[in-house]
Parts: sequence; structure tokens; C-alpha cells
Amino acid sequence: GAAGAEPVCQPSCWARGDCGGADQTELIGECPADTAASLAAIVSSGERTQLPDGFGCDEVTDRTACCAFADGRARYAGQECVPARRNAYFQQPGSVCEASCRATDTCPGRHLSAYAGFCAAPSVSKLPAEALVTQAEARVPDTGALRFYVVGSSNAAWQNWPDLMHAILRRMGYNVQLPHTDIPGETDRPTGRRTPKCQDAADFETLNTPRLALQGWSTWGFAYESEDDCDAEGFRTIAGWNVSCTNGWACNAVWRGNVPFVPPSAIAKGVRGAHVVILTNFMNDGRNALYCPHECYGSGKVPDVMDTTDITAENLKRTIRAIHEEDPEIIVLVLARYADAQLIRVRGETLKRNDDINAAVKSKVETEPNTHFVDITFPMDVIIFQTLNGGHANCRGDMVMANNVIEAMYKHGVIAKGLDLGDQDACLGRADCESLDYACCQRSALCYVNTTNECAPYGAGLQ
Repeated sequence: GAAGAEPVCQPSCWARGDCGGADQTELIGECPADTAASLAAIVSSGERTQLPDGFGCDEVTDRTACCAFADGRARYAGQECVPARRNAYFQQPGSVCEASCRATDTCPGRHLSAYAGFCAAPSVSKLPAEALVTQAEARVPDTGALRFYVVGSSNAAWQNWPDLMHAILRRMGYNVQLPHTDIPGETDRPTGRRTPKCQDAADFETLNTPRLALQGWSTWGFAYESEDDCDAEGFRTIAGWNVSCTNGWACNAVWRGNVPFVPPSAIAKGVRGAHVVILTNFMNDGRNALYCPHECYGSGKVPDVMDTTDITAENLKRTIRAIHEEDPEIIVLVLARYADAQLIRVRGETLKRNDDINAAVKSKVETEPNTHFVDITFPMDVIIFQTLNGGHANCRGDMVMANNVIEAMYKHGVIAKGLDLGDQDACLGRADCESLDYACCQRSALCYVNTTNECAPYGAGLQ
């Protein structure tokens, strides 16, 4: 590595002069073959290596390596280095490590806590028995191995609910097993944009939760084996309507990404052996009719928002049938489209339309075996949407979604142990957390059972 007062570690392109600065190839050293294993051992042991005098955590360029060091700058007095969150940087792209007081907003400078990640997950704080309900007949016993998979669009990419659900199931005592698959486009965490940092982020941000999270996509992106049936203009016929073969927001190829479509057979093979598959990918079908009808549905007659439920149903059934052809025992849960946003609260004037869309899709897909619809209700007059990613639920909405899916798992006999959830009408908007029992606490969008098993306020998340 570099000698004297020069930095001891740099990104490879910088060291070679490929992204700015002079070519320093002659100064590049070699990492020992067992570097990764040694680094993992250091991180897991909690021991820290002090960086040389004058060198700061901000010069470490790897999130995992960050956890092995303490700051060498005098003003930070050997503070532990803290990595950036997996889907964020501290101050500019590539800035992935900072001194702990900078990462926790306890020393002068820009507030960075919304960007700070974790070196390791804390030990799992099990929920008390009083917060749970049990049943005798279920596929997965109360401490058994459980596998779920999410197939979604931006709500699985720019929100935390799949990861939060993973953590809650672990707190319930389940051995959650979520292997990576060969499904095209899979990610194991929020992707594309930063998400709100929830109060319990330490419980789930170090976990891997494989899922499909393809921003702007609609149901047809997950329903066809090829594009052979697309015409010269790039449309196919679905439920009697012209529908674009281009996946991505507004059916614009610019937003398509690296994966043009995901064959349902690939999804089916990837999720084989899972107990539950959650489909949360029809939200954009109706929005396309409202905001970009001709781009997505052609230059002639276009469907209105309720007509799109026929398109949604045909595509969902294609995906569901492919999954069940491969593994008929999988329970498929179709997650409702949640309410529209009026800035950061629920938009009341479109609630009926949203309810009508959900009711129509529910009636059409629940005819499929082992398939159930999961309703989502957000409280009125509560900050439930993000300021980061408009129209997407914040940590409170994520909690509602995660708890509702877990409730459906219990209701439909997947899990033997479920969450005790109070009456929705009585509890959903309650904010007097310290006075609530566990059931009402877990139903509320504004409360949660914390690691000391107290009902505590649950915020929108740092954004």
C-alpha cells in the first residue's frame, strides 16, 4: 500500500487513475488470501483496529471493513467506525464509513443518523407469550423453519415491510429460512432508493430477505414466458385490451432496467418449497390507466381503472398457476393495493375507488386454490406515507403491512403461532401506546412492542 502520509486504502479505480487523480498502480499492495475470513472474524469478535494517526473512518471504502476499525483522528478519540446503511451513503456516493458520533448526530456536523447502518444484528428479542396466539393445526410448528417470498414492484423496493416481517417472525420464534434463488431480477434488500430508517431497523437491516422488487412494474411483467406474442408496436392482448410489453413506470423502456420480464416458470422454480408467496405487484396496473393510458394501453380505446382489474386478474392467475404447477402446497397471498397518499396522509376522496379495485381483484383471484387476498387499511389523519419516496408507506405503514401478512399466514393455517392483534376499528389509530395491551398495541399503526416488551410509540422513520 501507500507509504508515509499517504492513505493506506483507496477504491481500485482511484488507485489505478481510472476515475480521477494520478495512476498509483506501483503503490498497490495485495490482500492476503484469507482477508475476507480474517475480517469476518474481527468483526464478529467486536475487536477494533485503530486506524493510523490522522486517518478517519471516512477513508474506509468497504462497509464490512468499516466495522473492524476505530477512528484515528484526534478529534474523534478512537471512536468506533460505523458503516452506512446498505442502500445509502453518508455524504456522497462511496462514503460508507463514519465515526460513531457522526453517525449518531452527537458531535458537530451534518446530521447523518438516517444514513447509518449496523455492524451486526442484535440478539433476537423474543416477543412475550402474552403477545401471541396459538393453534394446533398448522403447516409450520411454533418454532419451525419458515420460508416466504415476495414478488412485488416499488413497494417491495422502496419500503421495509418484507424485511420488517422477517424480523417479526424471528421475534415470534420462527427459524426463518430465506435462500437466494435464480429468479431473474432478485434482490435481498430494499433497492434503488433509500428507505426510511425505522426505530427497530437494527432488527432487520442486517438480514437478507430475497424478493422481486421491480420499480414501476405491473402484473404482466411476471406473467409471460416470452415476448413472442407481442406485436410490431410492442403490445399484446390481455383480457381483450392492448397492453404494452414494456415493463417499467409508464411502460417506458428508459425505466425497464436490466431484466425485460420475469417468466412465471422461473418464479415457480425459485419459490418451490416455500410456505408462502406474497404477490404485491398489481398496484401500477390501475395507475397506468389513470396517468399514462396510451403509453401502456395503446393509441385506441383504453381501459378505465376498473377495466384494468380484468387485466390484473388474468396476469395474477398466470403467475399463481405457474407457482402451483410447480408446488401446489404453496399458499399465495395477494396483497391489497393500499390507499392513495395526500402528501404524507391518506387521501380520503379516492378511498372508495381503491376499495372497489381491491374488491374486484379479490373476487377474481380467490377462486384459485390455496390463494387468499390480504386487505390493508391505513388510519386516517396519521402520518403514514414517506417524504423520501412519494406515495409509498413509511415505517408505520410497513408495520401494518407486515402484521397483516403474518395475520393471514396464521388465519390460513401456515403458522401455528401468530400475533395477537386487536380490533382494527378500535386500535389502528391509537397513539396512547403506554396504556395499550399487547393486542391493541400490535394492531396500532403508531405503536409497537419494543425489545423490552413494552408498548412504545412507533414513528414514521428517519428520512
